[in-house]
Order: sequence, then structure tokens, then C-alpha cells
Amino acid sequence: MSICRLDEILVNDKFENISKIGSLIESEVTKVVKNYLVLSGGAVVRYRKDGEKYVFNIELSAERVKPFGKII
Repeated sequence: MSICRLDEILVNDKFENISKIGSLIESEVTKVVKNYLVLSGGAVVRYRKDGEKYVFNIELSAERVKPFGKII
């Protein structure tokens, strides 16, 4: 089995349960974004397959941007 074929199998296995991947992305993105924004709700992750690629859209609603230092 070639390396390319093995890589393809591993990627396809990850996306077999795409909703689980979406939940993981939502959780991780929310953790990072909370450092910069006061969120008014959770993240919404939408995904679709576009040919051989996957397209993810992440939507967040924020009340305000947190202050984080001075830009000179």
C-alpha cells in the first residue's frame, strides 16, 4: 500500500463521523476566542464537502471585544 493511499484512508476515517469533528472544532475555537471576545452565545460550525475538500464555516456572536493592551 502506498503512502498516499494510507494517508487518504486515515483522512477518510477522521471524516467518517464529521459531526464529532465539528463539535471538537467548536469547542477549541470557543476556548481561543473567549480570550478576545465576550461571547453572547456558542459557536456554530457548518461544514460541507466541496469536491475533494471540506469547507468549514464558523459563526460567533459577540457582545464586545475585550481590551488587551495598547497598540503603538
